Amino acid sequence: MIRCTNLTKRFGARAAVDGVTLEVRAGQVCALLGPNGAGKSTLLRMLAGLLDPDGGSASVAGYDCRASSIAFRRAIGVVPDNLALLPELTIEEQLMASARVYGLDRRTARDRTNDLLELLELSAVRRTLARDGSHGMRKKTAIAMALLHNPGAVMLDEPFEGVDPASAESLAGLFAAMARRGAAVLFSSHMLDLVYRLATQVVVLRDGRVVGNEPASPTKRAAALYFDAIGSQPERDIAWLASR
Repeated sequence: MIRCTNLTKRFGARAAVDGVTLEVRAGQVCALLGPNGAGKSTLLRMLAGLLDPDGGSASVAGYDCRASSIAFRRAIGVVPDNLALLPELTIEEQLMASARVYGLDRRTARDRTNDLLELLELSAVRRTLARDGSHGMRKKTAIAMALLHNPGAVMLDEPFEGVDPASAESLAGLFAAMARRGAAVLFSSHMLDLVYRLATQVVVLRDGRVVGNEPASPTKRAAALYFDAIGSQPERDIAWLASR
């Protein structure tokens, strides 16, 4: 389970996250929506134990997010906004190094690495250095690293951004399958059609606050939930664009 109550983070006078309360239970897939600067990445970093909150409480998989213990790290899977790859390692080496951190034996690490590289269509580029890979390649590598140890809670910052459509569909199917097996999945995204098909819950942030939180519904698309929460934007124009 992923849970936070009145979680707050300030940078100077600005509240990046302002009293956020949410809960993602085992078996749920929750989409975190909001415009750029709404606080999505900051919230995910706090839940992952990468950033200390200024107020409120948060726990993931039964662990306090402030206590960055080995057990907590092994219970969660995280894709942060900066991906956190080592540029001098190959894609395959990134996964094998992560496996050692998570305490996997070498055979299990090798088998799971091969499975994830094949699923994410990275087998052919497994010996490519992270620094030389495309953004989509690096994103898929970070996702593979987050899933390698089979975590019970997964938090992903824009997992579909920069990824080709076929891979995005594969990833969505994988996240859904993990939830069916009991994982709690929380991800941010701007891809509203994919959110609509994947998420069981939609939370909308604006200016660091929750302005929408309801179950995803086949009768109300994620786009409708999003624009209902933040307000429809007025039509805008620049007179000289496309003028002839």
